[in-house]
Amino acid sequence: MTATLFLVTVALFFSHFLCVSHGFFFSDPLRCRHSSACRSSQGDNEQSTTSIKVGIIGAGSIAFGTASLMASLGHDPMLWSPGTGTKELIQKAQSSDAPTITSEMQATGSLQLMEQALTASEATIMSKIQSTGALSQEFDVRIAHSARDLVRSNDNILVVALPVNCHKNVMDEFVPDIIEWMKEHKQLMRIIISSHASLGAVYLMQRLRSEWLSGSSATLSAFDDNIRITCWGTTVITARKTSGTSVNVLTVRKAVDYCTVPIELEQDTNDVLQTLFGPRFKYRDGGLLAISLSNLNPQNHLAIVLGNMSRMDPPPPPPPLNDMPVADVIVEPWYQGKCITPKVGRLMEALDLERINIAKELNIDVRTIYEHFSWSFHVPLETPLGKDEKSGQDGETMRPLSVSEMNQQMHYYKKNDVLGPTDPESRYVIEDVPYGLVLTVILGRLLNCPASLHESGIHILSAMYGRDFLVENVLLQGLGLIDDDGLNVEAYSMQEWKEMARLGYF
Repeated sequence: MTATLFLVTVALFFSHFLCVSHGFFFSDPLRCRHSSACRSSQGDNEQSTTSIKVGIIGAGSIAFGTASLMASLGHDPMLWSPGTGTKELIQKAQSSDAPTITSEMQATGSLQLMEQALTASEATIMSKIQSTGALSQEFDVRIAHSARDLVRSNDNILVVALPVNCHKNVMDEFVPDIIEWMKEHKQLMRIIISSHASLGAVYLMQRLRSEWLSGSSATLSAFDDNIRITCWGTTVITARKTSGTSVNVLTVRKAVDYCTVPIELEQDTNDVLQTLFGPRFKYRDGGLLAISLSNLNPQNHLAIVLGNMSRMDPPPPPPPLNDMPVADVIVEPWYQGKCITPKVGRLMEALDLERINIAKELNIDVRTIYEHFSWSFHVPLETPLGKDEKSGQDGETMRPLSVSEMNQQMHYYKKNDVLGPTDPESRYVIEDVPYGLVLTVILGRLLNCPASLHESGIHILSAMYGRDFLVENVLLQGLGLIDDDGLNVEAYSMQEWKEMARLGYF
């Protein structure tokens, strides 16, 4: 035996020993190649000792920003878009094993031709994303050929980073690939939903369970042992996609609420999350009910939209008058935080009180709107009540900041304000109203603790848009909570809701 062969044999032996001694076969959440050291808490800028391959479903601003955060911590993200979100990344793709992308493909921008050429070679599509702002870097990113490629090319961790109104169709598409992988490998699969709304985790869990039982003699106990769905109350970053290959990360949130279902099997989730995204996660008792009431963005966006609709929906040029030239209509940019005036801020606080009251009826502790803005945008919760008369310095007595004041601090001092939407088809309405507000209305009706402002806002925007946002949510339709007659509040008993919050399915 040569010296080289001897060293290789010794290395393989010790690698095998480490895996066995840590009990990693079929049980470790990050597969046997990731030691316990890799799962320890990481500082915001401290890279993990082991690079973990993570599949991200989506290619929008949140997917790009989440990939940037993981890359900054030493991990290896892969993106898959069910649409054309990765088109420009594919155009930019570089792979020594991939066939040449012809000038015809480049000129026509044909996503289909490029994907066919790259997929035919089965080479990994490698590209780069330029990240600016809170995470300034250019990082490598892999592009999946398909949902199946995404599931099989990563370390049994997937992150769903899509608009909620896309969740059902995309979940329906990748569920068979996940179940195929689980049955073949008999290992744990983790799915993280960023962020969770409209009981998307319940729809996903029920689809997975149904697919698991189809066409085989598999038992649900084996399935339950090998699935964890982690739900975030908000995204880990805020970001704006600046091009098909770049993203501006506005903030990395200080705290993100989460739960994992089934609850009884979630013990090591926090370690996994901290390894992948840094130490910023807060477990919330109450399971999916707590997280469903922890996503504040839709209710905040409702107040912003109602207070700023004329900025979102500029009028078209008026009809010509006599011989006067056609008027120019200028869409003026506006800063969202700056336009959260005291009156708009008070509406946001009143909407939040409805949510808090529903959580209290369920005996659930959730973050307040003030904590949300402080933890997300790094502004304080309090400010000095006044100046000390003798010293002229800020006094020791503090008073809480209002929502409007916090947003003004974001705009004028923190400089992390964002431009508000200038398109009436903004996700603030089309996604957030049916998919972010309706569940709160259902829970309020069920508990006899009505969310009157939430429901009124839905009706007002339905009248503005000429459609019924109250019944458009296909996830809630799929769970039987919306039917032909409208909201089906009596679909499940309160006990069934509580079991769902713990198990992840009705």
